[in-house]
Amino acid sequence: METSAPQAYVLAFQADRAVNVRVLERVLGQLSPPVRGVQVRGPTVLVGLPLDPQVDPRVEAAALRRDVAASVGDPGLSVGIGGPRDRERSVRLVALQAEQAVRLGRALGGHGRITAFSDLGPYCFVLGRPTAEIEGFCKAVLGPLAERAQRDELRTLEEFLRAHGSVNAVARALFLHRNTVRQRLKRIGELTGADLNDAGSRVHLYLAVLGHKALKELAS
Repeated sequence: METSAPQAYVLAFQADRAVNVRVLERVLGQLSPPVRGVQVRGPTVLVGLPLDPQVDPRVEAAALRRDVAASVGDPGLSVGIGGPRDRERSVRLVALQAEQAVRLGRALGGHGRITAFSDLGPYCFVLGRPTAEIEGFCKAVLGPLAERAQRDELRTLEEFLRAHGSVNAVARALFLHRNTVRQRLKRIGELTGADLNDAGSRVHLYLAVLGHKALKELAS
C-alpha cells in the first residue's frame, strides 16, 4: 500500500521573558521525534515537524505546547505554525512564517495561543518576507507618513480605510470634527502622493498600513 510523503512544517515557540530562551531550547531539543532541528532566533525557538498529510498540525502543536509549557513552567507559552513546505515555500520561508505567526499572534491575540500563519488574515499579504522588504514596501507607499511624527495622520488613514472612505465615520471613531478629518486626509494625500478616491491606491495604502503595524508589533 502506497503511503504519502510527510509534509514539512516549522513550529515557533515563544515563552514569557521570565523563561530563559536557552531553557526552552534545551527542553525542545530533548523531545522525541518527529521534532527535529532546533534553532534559536532572538526570543523564539524554531523546530522542524514533518507530519503525515492526515495529521492536523494544530493538534500536534497543541500537544507539544502543553508538554513544553509544563516543562518550562509557562502556561503562556505560544506556538506559531509555518508551512507546509512545498515547491513555492522553502524551509527558510516556512520558518519565517512560523516566527512571524507566533510573535504577531501573541501581540494581537494574547499569550498561550497557537497561531498558524494563515490565521493572520490580511497580514499574510505583507508578511512572509524579510523585515527589510516589508519596511521598503511600507516606506515606498506611505512615504513620510511612516515616520513616528506622523502617527496622527497614520491613525486617521487607518480609520479612513476601515470606514471605506466615510469622513463622518472617521470623525466619530477619532472624536474629531469633520473639517479636521478632511484637513488630515488632504495632508495624507500630499505626503503619500496617493489618490484617496482611487480603489487601487486604497488597497496599496491598506497593505502598507498593515505592514507598518505588523513591524511595530514584531519589534515589541
